[in-house]
Amino acid sequence: MDPDYYRFSVGGIECASLSDGSWDYPLTNLFANVPLERIQEALLQRNLPVDYITTPYTHLYVNTGEHRLLVDTGAGEYLAPRTGKLLHSMTAAGIDPTAIDTIIITHAHPDHIGGALNDKGKPVYTGASYFIAKEEWSFWFSGASMKAPEKFVHFARRVLGSLQDRVHLLEGQAQVVPGIHVIPAPGHTPGHIAVEVSTADASLLYIGDTALHPLHLEYPEWYSIYDILPEESAATKRRIFDQAASQKALVMGQHFAPFPSLGTVILKGDGWLWKPVETAET
Repeated sequence: MDPDYYRFSVGGIECASLSDGSWDYPLTNLFANVPLERIQEALLQRNLPVDYITTPYTHLYVNTGEHRLLVDTGAGEYLAPRTGKLLHSMTAAGIDPTAIDTIIITHAHPDHIGGALNDKGKPVYTGASYFIAKEEWSFWFSGASMKAPEKFVHFARRVLGSLQDRVHLLEGQAQVVPGIHVIPAPGHTPGHIAVEVSTADASLLYIGDTALHPLHLEYPEWYSIYDILPEESAATKRRIFDQAASQKALVMGQHFAPFPSLGTVILKGDGWLWKPVETAET
């Protein structure tokens, strides 16, 4: 397995995990309502570092045969040089970026839309239509967006505004193309969505930032400083991960280590346990 990408299939649909890089976060950024000692204890129990958390930035590519779809566009130059590797990963995987015809934006945080424009402010994926929840779009252009960091607001308005003539707004649970649906998953942002790839006998849930770390599955009430609506975030976790567990679906967590950020979840007490897929790199 090349560390930039990982190919897999969902009921015969060709998919790939694509790396955009990674980033290091202070513990309290990802677990804002938990005492530092409790976070460190939980990490130590799992033989994980306790000084910071390194998360991958992993994105989903889907080739349905009729459509070539990308979920989110990476951080681009926003956190360079640690990020902005998505186009390189596509090339390594033999994916032609000009063939991408559909892009789903789970939400408009910089690490999910930063790769949408080039250094001249023009769309990178010139043949693609963009799909985003109507509530997400409305939030970033409203006064309520000031609940988010000011730099996030300016970034979202600049990028989304540049894509405006290519954007389709979605309401509720909706089909984007055959076999690909979006599911409302508010909390991290008001219009955050998850993406479901499904066939008659298999399914994959790309959870976006429904949870930022596997510990958020074991402790659903823990939330990050980036969750704009923490109470809705907890309720969304319960709905999304109950679905994943009951369907025995594959799950891709955009920030879940190790890359390829792909695994399954099973019920564990009041939450769920993350079970990464076994690859040649694990």
